[in-house]
Amino acid sequence: MRNDIFLKKNLFCQQTNSFIAFFYSFLIKTLPFRFPYQKKYIAQIKKIHFNPHENKISNFTKILRKPLFKTMARFLKDKQKSKGAAPGSLIFIGRPKMNYSKIRVTQYNTDYIKEGELKSLDKISEYLSDNHICWISIHGLQDTTLIGNLGKKFNINALILEDILNTDERPKFIEDDQHLFAILKSLSFNKETRKVQIDQISLIVGKNYLISIQENESDYFEDVAKRLYASQGKIRSLPPDYLCYALIDTLVDSYILNIEKLGNVVEEQEKLLLASGKELIEDIYHYKTELSYIRKNVRPVKELMSRFVTCDSELINERTYSYLRDLEGLVTQALEAIEIYYTMLSDQQNSYNANISNNVNDVMRVLTVFSAVFIPLTFLVGVYGMNFEYIPELKYHYAYYILWGIMVIIALFMLLFFKRKKWL
Repeated sequence: MRNDIFLKKNLFCQQTNSFIAFFYSFLIKTLPFRFPYQKKYIAQIKKIHFNPHENKISNFTKILRKPLFKTMARFLKDKQKSKGAAPGSLIFIGRPKMNYSKIRVTQYNTDYIKEGELKSLDKISEYLSDNHICWISIHGLQDTTLIGNLGKKFNINALILEDILNTDERPKFIEDDQHLFAILKSLSFNKETRKVQIDQISLIVGKNYLISIQENESDYFEDVAKRLYASQGKIRSLPPDYLCYALIDTLVDSYILNIEKLGNVVEEQEKLLLASGKELIEDIYHYKTELSYIRKNVRPVKELMSRFVTCDSELINERTYSYLRDLEGLVTQALEAIEIYYTMLSDQQNSYNANISNNVNDVMRVLTVFSAVFIPLTFLVGVYGMNFEYIPELKYHYAYYILWGIMVIIALFMLLFFKRKKWL
């Protein structure tokens, strides 16, 4: 008997949940506006598992109240971990993008080049020499112990190490007695997801060595590595400051290429201004957000390059300054492109709103014309619909047909008048 009651209760709960799921899905689909992740909410509601011992509606309210994804803010990262910490504390701020860090060491001069990987920095001093330049590339920022050892081995200020571990750090340039330090952002636009991916890259220039630190294992500097192995240009004959310039130049080139990709999408939208619906305005807002995100990370690079060019450190060769000035011009070009496309999106938004207003005005004009046509007709009908005992025209045999003829003539006359005035 108990089992039968329990089975019936389960069946009732399952049917009730199915009905509520259908109702919620229908309600969300028929909303007059769209909201982020609307389709994903519907998908989660359909997949929900019922609990016969739990309030049936609570399952759905939990979905609608909690976010679908545990995401981290893009414009500002969560700094709860570093709250109240002393300056120079080694605390990683951001989302880990690798399970463990990797260290790659490249030694080169005009005669040879060799590369290897290390598990730790314990023997890094063996790779440093005045006879060659050493490029130490670290992939992965989540290992604070590794970054701490890096600071000890190369005598790097703790405040600089703190900036390296903060993936929300603003692009900057710092000079001290032994090093040149630069923080930049890599930029990648994915056409499929329509999202801009930003990763932090730190560069430290010392005597006969350069250290690059990045969040993941992406080959941002693959082209530079190819030039090193092919011994193309001056890269193997100049000091590490030129290698630093080459790495920054690669990043700035990627800025321009990815901004161009995003710009092509923005320009394609212009063809859809007169034909698209709500999706277009959503896309405009989306791409404006992406451009704002790019601008936040690229604009400080202009200041970084200005300080780099005016730096009088002994670590910078005189021949490198001319290349840095040229690179400063490329950064300006990237910033101008961002502003152009942002203005273009604002113009598209204004054009879309103007088009919507014009459509509304067209509808209102037609409705107004019909209202104007029916005003005199309503007057005539109202006069002959009064309840007086004696109205002479009502006794006439053809009065009804004459009234209809007058009303049709008035309507046609008004329509022709409106047409001549081009109000129709």
